[in-house]
Amino acid sequence: MSARPAGLRLRLFGSLVGAVLLAGALLAVPLLLAVRDSIYTRRIEEARAVLHEVALRSPGLPPEGARYLDASAAVRDGCPKTRRDSGLVILCERLASGGALQRVVRLDDVRAQLVALDVRLLVTLALGLAGLFALLVWLLERGVVRRVLEVDAALARVASGEDEGGSPLPESGDVVGRLGAAVRQLGLRLREERALTAARIAELQGKNLELREAREELSRSERLASVGRLAAGVAHEVGNPITAVIGYAALIKDRLAQGKECNDFVERIEREAARIDRILRDLLDLARPPPALPGAVSLAAVLSEAGAVLQPQLEPRGCSLMVALPQSLPAVQGETHYFVQVFVNLVANSARVGARTVRVTGRAENAAIVVEVRDDGPGIDAAILPRLFEPFFTTAAPGEGTGLGLALCHATMERFGGSIAALRPEDGKGALFELRFARA
Repeated sequence: MSARPAGLRLRLFGSLVGAVLLAGALLAVPLLLAVRDSIYTRRIEEARAVLHEVALRSPGLPPEGARYLDASAAVRDGCPKTRRDSGLVILCERLASGGALQRVVRLDDVRAQLVALDVRLLVTLALGLAGLFALLVWLLERGVVRRVLEVDAALARVASGEDEGGSPLPESGDVVGRLGAAVRQLGLRLREERALTAARIAELQGKNLELREAREELSRSERLASVGRLAAGVAHEVGNPITAVIGYAALIKDRLAQGKECNDFVERIEREAARIDRILRDLLDLARPPPALPGAVSLAAVLSEAGAVLQPQLEPRGCSLMVALPQSLPAVQGETHYFVQVFVNLVANSARVGARTVRVTGRAENAAIVVEVRDDGPGIDAAILPRLFEPFFTTAAPGEGTGLGLALCHATMERFGGSIAALRPEDGKGALFELRFARA
């Protein structure tokens, strides 16, 4: 027997025992008192009747335990009051002569009779209560305990997710029967819900597997596309100077065969080789940047140096650089050389597309320093914003740009804990770049 059914039976049987004992006590005490008083009263009445009969007869010898009292003694002793002491009773009957007849009746035989009667009565009451207890136990075991335990077992099977087995729960019009029917319906509903949930879980797992495979396939496709664009950019950017080198080499060969001088072609080959070297170095810096040694950098000093570098490029194009940084702008974390290159790339691109003014503003924002670079040029098409920082992506004419400038700017900002983003101005005019620098 498990602990739960045993505990239920013990609680029910303990409650029954207490109820039966309480009922027995409530029945036995008044019954014993009533029987005791009845026997005592009958014994006293019998003795009083005998004493009254003697008092009515003519005076003679008094009965055993009785004596005659004269008138003064009868008044003094309080006749005809009846007094009951421990184990005896004193009866008094007045006589017509003015005296009284007093008798002492011993109740020892009554007490012995009561003791024997008490024992028989208690035994009979105990047997009756025991029979009542057994009947109640049988009724509870058959009508309540077993059925409640069946309901409990069914609930345990429902809670554990097992299929309902064994004998079906009984149904009837009482509370326990209706409870059994409700538990069976609950079990059926829960099995249906579990089956439906399991099916949905299996379906979701299949969908998740398909999504994972699709995501991996998409990731592979994106990587292959990135590699393809990178390879195409490298082939395009490096192919042009190599083609030129091959052409100049053929011209040099012809001129040498004719005995002519070819120094100008050698210089052109040198320039094209230097161009190839710059492209490859930029590509290496993008893929494997040198270790960062960040320090406190003043953005005002960075823009001053960048302006000096840009001046020869801006003046011929009629473009001007306007810097409006607050004097209280905190220093940022990074290296001056790399930040100068970032601003040089941004401003040079603006001048190349025909901007007349490039304005640089800045502000402190929580833990970052935000710098905005805005020009009044033709702006950036929204369709190309997502690819703007990809390597070798450029809108410049062939030979005018490698497409690595903005990619290097992006890599530099991330290397020093910052970021760069191309935004659409609210008025839709010009281009706007937002740079976020980490405070020093």
